[in-house]
Amino acid sequence: MTSGGPWRPPSAGEAGNASGDGAGNAAGRTPEPPEEIRTAWVLWLAATAFALLGMLLNSATARFGDLPQATREAFRDAVDTAGNDIAVESMFSIALAVASVLALLAAAVTVWLAFRLRAGKGWARTLLDLVAIFLVVDAVSMVIGVFGGAAGTGERDDVLSFAIYSLQILAGLCAATAVWRQHTAEAMEYTTGNGRRRAGR
Repeated sequence: MTSGGPWRPPSAGEAGNASGDGAGNAAGRTPEPPEEIRTAWVLWLAATAFALLGMLLNSATARFGDLPQATREAFRDAVDTAGNDIAVESMFSIALAVASVLALLAAAVTVWLAFRLRAGKGWARTLLDLVAIFLVVDAVSMVIGVFGGAAGTGERDDVLSFAIYSLQILAGLCAATAVWRQHTAEAMEYTTGNGRRRAGR
């Protein structure tokens, strides 16, 4: 018996404070990722937004006449070979709709990978490297097309075309910069085994 009165069990808050830096504190808090990973995460979100917006804008405004002459002829030949009764323009619209759905799925996966990268997952960094290859190649092809004159063909408004090309190029630039930031020494350490243990996920 102590002078402070009868003994009572400690409350949950007191038990958590008594544990200090032990298991209770570690389970309730996830360490913050380093600055390089946070920057790469923001860049990946921006790259995804730019790429998705460019793709949806392109699908909403593209017309069969926007394609180069050789591409239009190849598309007609493919439709005729398939033996479908659907008109070429209708098949082109269906292809654009399918591409939009795939773009939405790809954007969702990329955002999920970006959050996994922020959590310290090394495999997410590797998969995002692969995503960056597609975005950078697409951006480079846009630049070559603009300066080579191939991107100016078609019936679409020049301002709208410029907006679509700019979005795709910005997506590639953001993805390339994100890859650079996620491969710095600090980021690599975070996304290896030590980083995963610190993230606790």
